[in-house]
Amino acid sequence: MYYFFLGNTPELSLLELSTLYPGEFNPVSKEIASYTGGLDLSTLPRLGGTRKVAQLLEICSRNDIVSRLTALISADLGKNIALTDYANTPLTTPRVISIKKEVVKSRPVRFVSLDTVEHELLMLSHQHVAEFNLLPKGDEIVIAKTVWIYDAADWVARDRNKPYRDIKRGMLPPKVARIMVNLATQGKPGLTLADPFCGTGTILAEAMMVGCHVLGSDINPAAISGAEKNLSWLCSFYRLPSTIYHLHQADATHFQEFTDAIATEPYMGPLLDERNPSSLDKIKNIAKGLDKLYRGCLKSWCSPRVVISLPTFHVYGRVIPTISVDTLTSLGYNVASVVPYAKLGATLIRNITILEKI
Repeated sequence: MYYFFLGNTPELSLLELSTLYPGEFNPVSKEIASYTGGLDLSTLPRLGGTRKVAQLLEICSRNDIVSRLTALISADLGKNIALTDYANTPLTTPRVISIKKEVVKSRPVRFVSLDTVEHELLMLSHQHVAEFNLLPKGDEIVIAKTVWIYDAADWVARDRNKPYRDIKRGMLPPKVARIMVNLATQGKPGLTLADPFCGTGTILAEAMMVGCHVLGSDINPAAISGAEKNLSWLCSFYRLPSTIYHLHQADATHFQEFTDAIATEPYMGPLLDERNPSSLDKIKNIAKGLDKLYRGCLKSWCSPRVVISLPTFHVYGRVIPTISVDTLTSLGYNVASVVPYAKLGATLIRNITILEKI
């Protein structure tokens, strides 16, 4: 059994996992899910919504936790050891010291403290720390060892080092873009994925990172120019063939290329001031305009699977949607799933929506 430690939007992370892996996921807590299927660890780097994965070592009673940890750590070859307690165990500092005293009788070992998530990721990825996670299971404790952690430095480098960015356009986080790609391709290799609102190429870049051929278009010539710079840089930095992407300027409502899948964050209207949003009537008019735009696009697109970020506005105590499920159905799509994504208190909510052509 494995345990997946989820990202900032656990529901979206679980949707990604259930799309890619055939086994059963069950919640341990809001941010941790157990997995009972087989797992190829080499597939984990493609995930966008998982921080780390741990493998079950054993399940013991709370009274036996010190003796069992002592035995497991003594048998482990790691020189740097971390204990991360998600189960509120009675693992006090004196008990940790007693474990260390027993372990050092057989070999040298150093216990490290992982105070924050950021510190945890840094230590695990750069200090070769063997991490033992303590998880709740009724009255018992699960001991699971971390076997994979996402490469935080690589994600940051790919986002910050790209040569072109436009702060006036959506700024979709790369991890969310990767999740959308995985939802669209379902983990199948070698597919062609399109983004008719490609902007500066965030979704296209994440699709290229998992082996897709990509086709991007945008009505804005500056966006296409920026996307070209970013994808060219990506190919150079990661030694990807430049033949796997193609860009052109086009209106998304006229996009009729047949591809295996579409993943896109469409135009979501003008940027709103979170502290002083526009009037309710103005936002309603924005929503109506977006509804018309999305209808035109989805009527034109012919790919069998579409993952699209559809906005909802939360202002003045009101929820203002754009396109409805009934409209999506009338356009010939089955709405397979909808998961909201937003920062706390945000005016604009992204609804990550999976559509299947009927």
